[in-house]
Amino acid sequence: MSAAAAFGAELRDRRVRAGWSLPELGRQVFVSGALLGRIEKAERRPHPDLVQRLDEVFEASGELVRLASAFLEPERDLRSEDLTPDTAEETLRTLIIDVRCHDHTMAAGQLQQVERCIKAVEALAAKASVAQHAGLWRAVAEAQQLTAWISFDHGYLRQAETILARARSNAEKAKALDLVAYIGGPNSAFIHTWNGDPARGVELAYGALAWAKRSGNRRLTAFVATTAARAHAKLNEASLCQEMLALAETHLDQHQDEANDPDWLTVFDHTALAGHRGSCLLDLGNPHDAVEALTEQQSTGPATFVRNNLIWQLERSIADLQTGEVDAAMSAIERTLTYASGTPVTPRVLQVFRTTDRALSVTADESTTAVTRGRLQGFIAANG
Repeated sequence: MSAAAAFGAELRDRRVRAGWSLPELGRQVFVSGALLGRIEKAERRPHPDLVQRLDEVFEASGELVRLASAFLEPERDLRSEDLTPDTAEETLRTLIIDVRCHDHTMAAGQLQQVERCIKAVEALAAKASVAQHAGLWRAVAEAQQLTAWISFDHGYLRQAETILARARSNAEKAKALDLVAYIGGPNSAFIHTWNGDPARGVELAYGALAWAKRSGNRRLTAFVATTAARAHAKLNEASLCQEMLALAETHLDQHQDEANDPDWLTVFDHTALAGHRGSCLLDLGNPHDAVEALTEQQSTGPATFVRNNLIWQLERSIADLQTGEVDAAMSAIERTLTYASGTPVTPRVLQVFRTTDRALSVTADESTTAVTRGRLQGFIAANG
């Protein structure tokens, strides 16, 4: 048995003995249950930060850390001279996976390393053989998408847009229809919608939807349709929003080839669809139904990305406030603050915490919310 397999077996044994499901353990260590499942099967190696959190949760006194040390290599700075056309794609993909494992913080500390690796691989791609060409450009495009999203999540909108344009160009070089759709929809379209230009978000989402359908991946088509729904909701176009959500659900239900989905698509599943539906309903001024959808998201979650789960928990509290369910809102905020403690939040997520604080100030009696609001404002100040 390999060292990674031994670690996975020990992790599963401890989890089963504790009586936790994969999602339940995921909530405690800020990753998805799906990722933990892959680690248990030795299909994915955990980052040292995750190993440390697992060791603490299980009170393993360093045993899990010791087991992981047998297969985790110490981090080292990548040098361009270390790469060759034969090794560049695998090296860049390994770095991408490592960054994605930091999804709760978006790995801002690794951004410069990823950017250096991208430049090195781009230079090598020009010298690569025809057989290597598509794989190298696809890896570059995936890495650029990731760095663009990190930039967006940290508030650098123009930088994100510039990087996404380069990513799309390189995805087209690789003839990667699915990646072109992903960059155009859940990335470019969503970024414009989030930053106050939903009309542009709709335009980009529908363009990406055509690419997604051409790719043949129904899960991706569902994801892009959901992006269009989010933009329609911001424009108060309820019927078009519901049409896109229904299309997303249909395609997601019909998707059968999940095992062959790219890693970046694992962020979207039925749990995420419920969360996006809740966000749409909240934007459309229907907080009662939004609570129902966001409750569904939380009961089946957490979402693959911790920051999404934080946002949807906060939106649930805002919906509760709008329906007059102040006690439920306070409970939701308290749970979110507990969930977020111990993990950094990005400026985009912090923006939602601030929105929640404003909602508290105008919809609830200060005498009943003072303690929770004090804790919320303390969290905002500590992370601002």
